[in-house]
Amino acid sequence: MDAITSCRDLHDLDQVIMDHGRPFDSRMVSAARNRVAKLHRHNQVTMAQEMMQDLSVLALRELNNMNARSLSSVLWALAKVGGPVNPDLVQRILVRIKEELASFNAHDISNLLLGMAKLHVRANELVQEVMGAATRRLPQFEPQDLSNTLWALVTMEIPLDVAFLKEWLSCAVKKLPEFNAENLSSTLLSASKLGIEDKAFFATWLSVAKRKMPGFTSQGLSNALYAAAKLGIDDDAFNAAWFSVAKLKLPEFTAQALSNSLWAAATMGIKDEAFNAAWFSVAKQKLFDFNAQELSNSLWAAATMGIKNEAFNAAWFSVAKPKLSDFNALDLSQTLWAAATMGIKDEAFSAAWLSVTKQKLFDFNAQNLSDSLWAAAKLGIQDEALNAAWLSVAKLKLRDFNSYNWTKIRWVTAKVGVVDKAFTAA
Repeated sequence: MDAITSCRDLHDLDQVIMDHGRPFDSRMVSAARNRVAKLHRHNQVTMAQEMMQDLSVLALRELNNMNARSLSSVLWALAKVGGPVNPDLVQRILVRIKEELASFNAHDISNLLLGMAKLHVRANELVQEVMGAATRRLPQFEPQDLSNTLWALVTMEIPLDVAFLKEWLSCAVKKLPEFNAENLSSTLLSASKLGIEDKAFFATWLSVAKRKMPGFTSQGLSNALYAAAKLGIDDDAFNAAWFSVAKLKLPEFTAQALSNSLWAAATMGIKDEAFNAAWFSVAKQKLFDFNAQELSNSLWAAATMGIKNEAFNAAWFSVAKPKLSDFNALDLSQTLWAAATMGIKDEAFSAAWLSVTKQKLFDFNAQNLSDSLWAAAKLGIQDEALNAAWLSVAKLKLRDFNSYNWTKIRWVTAKVGVVDKAFTAA
């Protein structure tokens, strides 16, 4: 065992496995897989995955001798390294977990849920049993366990159990001061995706997060503001601390982090001129890394906040045009809405937008349809084929239109007469 835990890199560990593979017992197999998961680096993924395949053979042989800790560690290690996974091994591990579930401690259960989530195990009878065990052991969960468990629920798309949520919130509120920056950010993001509403929990979270804000990574900062916007949390002290720290770390933000943070600021109605200036400077350099949704959300956010940065906009349209085929209905609609709101006309982009939109118009909902019609009229875009297709699709979705949608449609009708009278009369 010491030979395994003392290995400093994968090459050392590989040699140990080659020299002692056959005599490995269940504890050694578990320890070796755990060590591979912890030692591998981004440039060693292939080697780590190959070693995991070799260890899978040993794990299958020793599976019946593994205890709860070993089973939990093996599943976690499989998920951590990624790559091709032996489905027979996973299935047999899950069977053994069911047999040994009563002996799993709190940390084992947390690792078990984390591993199951990363291996794309979805809600089933075993998952429900594990959740029941988790509920009973929540008071023993450490901050990392509490954070990971909530993330696992999101990933496995497990409906929130009332008893579990009540106990989780009770335990988490008490231990929030012990949460590190990563735990805090991950927990709030998970809470936003699960639709959790608990004023006492969020008040404590904000109090702790403000103190620990300097420790947040760029991704953690982005996730925290995004989650706050999703949850409708607007706290002046938290926002001030966030922008103060985020400005310094903006060069480290990924495309997703940049897009989400500006979207969140726009959604919350927060304008910080120094942050915005730094954001546009950094984002312009990283625009080629933005995917369709990130491009759309960033232009929407800029328009919503009334920020028209000409250098950024020129770069944005240059990057976005070749990626328009990747835009979904919402992306297409809010992009044209943003361009119209800022009064930006780009003929080449508009032509490409029309071509893509005609093919995806049936995917537009009522909001997308009214916004795109309004934006096209504002920008002076007239295309008979698009108008005919728009009318055809809109008639099928007539009952979905609300008063806001109708206001825009009637404005277009009065201005350019695109929509026929029978449709507007309906």
